[in-house]
Amino acid sequence: MIKASLKSLELLEGRLDHEGVVAAGGHNGPMTAVLAWLRGLLAVGLLGGFYALAFVLIAVDAVFVVLVLWAAFDNPKQGSNWTLAVGGSIPAVFALIYGVATVSRPEEQPIGAVPVLRREAPGLWRLVEDLADELRTRPPTQIFLTPDVNAAVSEEARMLGLAVGARTMYIGVPLLTQLTPAQLRAVLCHEFGHYAGGHTRFGAVTYRGAMALNSTLFRLRMTARVGQGVTSYAAIFHAIINVYAKVYLRLSLAVRRRQELEADARAAAVAGPAVTAEALRAVHALGHAWAGFLDMFMRPVQRLGFVPEDLFEAFTAMVSDPLVQERLADLREHPTEVKRSPMDSHPPLARRLASIEARPDSEPTTVDDGPLLDSRAPILRVQKKILAQTKIRATALPWATWADLAAEAFAIELASLLLDAARGAEGTARPTLGTVLDALAHGQQRELARRLTDAPEPAEQLAEALYALVGQALAGAGRARWVFSWTKGYLLVPTQETGQDLEVLVAAAARGGSTVDKLRADLLRRGLNVEAPIPLVLRTVSAPAGRTTGVDGSGELPGFVAEEVERQRTVRKFTLAVLVVLGGLWGIALIRSADSNPSPDAGTRVPYDPAGPYANPVAPYQVTPYPYPWQLDPSASGIPYVPPSLGGLLLPSYDLSSLMPYELVTVKRGDTLTEIACRYRTTIKELQDINDMGKRTALNEGELLLVPRPGPLKPTCD
Repeated sequence: MIKASLKSLELLEGRLDHEGVVAAGGHNGPMTAVLAWLRGLLAVGLLGGFYALAFVLIAVDAVFVVLVLWAAFDNPKQGSNWTLAVGGSIPAVFALIYGVATVSRPEEQPIGAVPVLRREAPGLWRLVEDLADELRTRPPTQIFLTPDVNAAVSEEARMLGLAVGARTMYIGVPLLTQLTPAQLRAVLCHEFGHYAGGHTRFGAVTYRGAMALNSTLFRLRMTARVGQGVTSYAAIFHAIINVYAKVYLRLSLAVRRRQELEADARAAAVAGPAVTAEALRAVHALGHAWAGFLDMFMRPVQRLGFVPEDLFEAFTAMVSDPLVQERLADLREHPTEVKRSPMDSHPPLARRLASIEARPDSEPTTVDDGPLLDSRAPILRVQKKILAQTKIRATALPWATWADLAAEAFAIELASLLLDAARGAEGTARPTLGTVLDALAHGQQRELARRLTDAPEPAEQLAEALYALVGQALAGAGRARWVFSWTKGYLLVPTQETGQDLEVLVAAAARGGSTVDKLRADLLRRGLNVEAPIPLVLRTVSAPAGRTTGVDGSGELPGFVAEEVERQRTVRKFTLAVLVVLGGLWGIALIRSADSNPSPDAGTRVPYDPAGPYANPVAPYQVTPYPYPWQLDPSASGIPYVPPSLGGLLLPSYDLSSLMPYELVTVKRGDTLTEIACRYRTTIKELQDINDMGKRTALNEGELLLVPRPGPLKPTCD
């Protein structure tokens, strides 16, 4: 049914596209409102399916636990496995319920987002309102700046999107600072295309559903991995929810991707196809540049305790570097998506570009290139917020000073790693540059490379580390200095040249052989003592360099992981409390079960009848169950009982006399009680007690007498 609804929705969208309502960026007509309502209906239906699935899983699990507990308390002796069912179900059910509860949470702001006021950015607000008027839709109620290379919009939607509320627009600071005014205008037109098409009404519900599914899967996965209770319960829930999540995302993403193409069409209609495609390519290239800036430069130096005073100014310096410009131009010319997720809400980049560039050219619109922000205060607030996420106390430096510090830090790190490798290879307590050169001269390149790195090309890593070590030795002796490079991280600038290319000599020496001696000679001409200790400190700030890679110095888990760990601690305590309470109740039930049958040997006794056909109580007796067939009731009249079952299994009418420790004998003429006691290695008192004879010693001929079977420890009669 859902697939049929989706197909009908796609046909209707195709009709609208054919009529030009979407392609030409038309106004919000009745058909657009109907389409938005149908999308909302589909989103709610998909989300309702998740609720129904969660309810069914919880109900089935609850019925299972109730049945297990009922069996355990009905027969406590056989109910010891109830702890596994209860202990495994509670964490899994709590993870599922918590995931469902996230649907009703308000949508969270992106990390690092800060509001920008009209007085701080009158140009930006004017641009946004003009574009909203041009696309005949309501402008956003508020604008947020984010640290991402992205723009997005959201809208409060109720009643399947028929009732709408406040609108919010998010604009990444890198887009404001790096895109041309025409490119930024095209990006914002794309976002207003979502507003004009009613996409945000559908997206609000589907986004919450996707977030709820992701949250549920994450918590079930964490519950299964940490081993709370029986992990199979959480694993089973995870497998079932994962299947529904794939179906949910496949159906909802089909609509959302269609919406992205619609928004591209509206942007092309307003800003022009050429500018829209150019903006899309620029955003793609900037995304790679921003990720590289954060991962390769900003975060490693931040872990040392230093950040640039203006993070986005440093990023502007990076993208202005000529070599970086060449790489960005190549990314714009040949945009490729690496490791694209099949669950991406956007169509492939190549498809979007082909769709935009296939549209007829239009006259470019004149764009006001005035300043969008009157001050950098909002940008600095964004920087402050994202730096606070790591909780690392860092000193802000002018970006040029920060860049020099970064160059030293990167070189010192590689130099330190190579010295550590030489310490292991040579067994030297305090290795120097001379130690490394000796190892290379003796052909230990492979061992040094193996200790240095596990990269696919260790020889290149060894040459790079040797260059850093030689450079740091020269810098420490005042014979060179490090300068920052956005493409290599650091470059060595010697204070004097000897006619030899130091980088070429180092690369050759890393391969060993006679070139090691050539490098030694060149360093000697530069006035360097290769046996001197190498300073591993940041001369820029006179601080130890430490390690610039690895985990954050704060040692803290990400916020959502820490929240989940804390939630699981709470669930673990609750589960333990429930198990303790149920264990006490089960113990009471076990005691009551034992009290209802106070003695495991107790059975139905047959009273002694002296007038019966036998002269003793061995006359026909009642058979009752016992844990062991040879046990007797101490309070009974010495009557043996044969159990009708063992372990709950009924036994056929076999002769069980061999299993009993007593046997019947017939008194013959002349037999006495003393003689029988001696014959069966017992005593007169024991015979009297077994046969309920009291103090009687006289025997009658033909009388049946119960006697114990002879045993090795019984006394004998002379």
